Amino acid sequence: MKAKSLFSLAIIVMALAGCSENEITEQNPDANKPIGFDTYTAAQARGAENGLPAVKTSGFGVMAYQTNGAYSTAGAKSEFMNNQKVTWNSSGNAWVYSPVKFWPAGANDKISFFAYAPYAGSNGITPVSADVSNNPKVKFELQTNQKNMVDLVVSDPTDGSNNTMDKNSTSGTVNFKFLHQLTRVAMEAKTGTDISANTDTKVFITAVSLIHTSKLNSKGTLDMKALTWASNTSDYLASPYALTAASSNGILNLTAANFAGYTTSSIDISSAGTTATSLFPANEYLFLLPVSNATGTAAAGDVQVKIAYDMVNKTGAATHTKSSVEKTVNLPAGVFKKGTAQKFTFTVSLNAISFNVTTVEGWGTESDTPVTVQ
Repeated sequence: MKAKSLFSLAIIVMALAGCSENEITEQNPDANKPIGFDTYTAAQARGAENGLPAVKTSGFGVMAYQTNGAYSTAGAKSEFMNNQKVTWNSSGNAWVYSPVKFWPAGANDKISFFAYAPYAGSNGITPVSADVSNNPKVKFELQTNQKNMVDLVVSDPTDGSNNTMDKNSTSGTVNFKFLHQLTRVAMEAKTGTDISANTDTKVFITAVSLIHTSKLNSKGTLDMKALTWASNTSDYLASPYALTAASSNGILNLTAANFAGYTTSSIDISSAGTTATSLFPANEYLFLLPVSNATGTAAAGDVQVKIAYDMVNKTGAATHTKSSVEKTVNLPAGVFKKGTAQKFTFTVSLNAISFNVTTVEGWGTESDTPVTVQ
């Protein structure tokens, strides 16, 4: 589940000249040009997100369809590329694939291209070919190990300046503009009161889980032309869906504490004062299937977060007392939208024990008590 913030990644498909200067041909000069690939990115990739460096590592897949005239979802289409894998050749500084395909020569022949990344493998991604009634699709399943969650990106075939539909050999460069199709989640926590200077009290997050009722899917199917997820009313994440330790292929940055004999696997949110501490390793996120595509959750509380923490008070060099607390909070409406990155910041309120003296009773009238010593 490695991956980054929102950006647009573009992959370009270039039509390269195929005839040498000495070749004699009676064909249309635009015919038989090989279809080559090149890439560029409009934003730097970072962390675990699926940016250009990650795509160069995994490669990307291309689905392409030849039509006689304009492409139609409910129309005849011939498969031109079926999950063609394109890989980065670092020595040649170029994208390569095999076997090489060529532009068709017919006057009405057009090709429509669709692409996705990372390339399908043991990552829950399965491309599905188009047919006479349907566009190509991507079937997607969330990884069991949260650390291996995938940032799925798919090209926008109808983008205004990067349209990849109905291309021919005279179209020149074909631009694949990749868009994020999942929702990215980061979590952090802080204390409501700055106790960073308090050497006797600390707060540790010990567990986090998501709670929902038929809201968070574990599987989905994306239409690669419409870029919408089909409704799925049968495959859901467990509820509660526990975030597991990063050390065990999870995402929660739990480590053994070392405070006055307290050694629970946890996250110390005290030392940073009122600055929030990330609950995940640096530049790592949850990538989840969106809820209702671009709409997100309908109401506050459709998805909740249960967070457990220990408040630990030092009583000696190796002794302590602790209070263990569990709180369940509602996430607001409109979260988990497709293509959005969201960070949830949890504030743990502390109720300090304070003292006050309201009054000191007077001594009253001093009495004189004689005592005889004989």
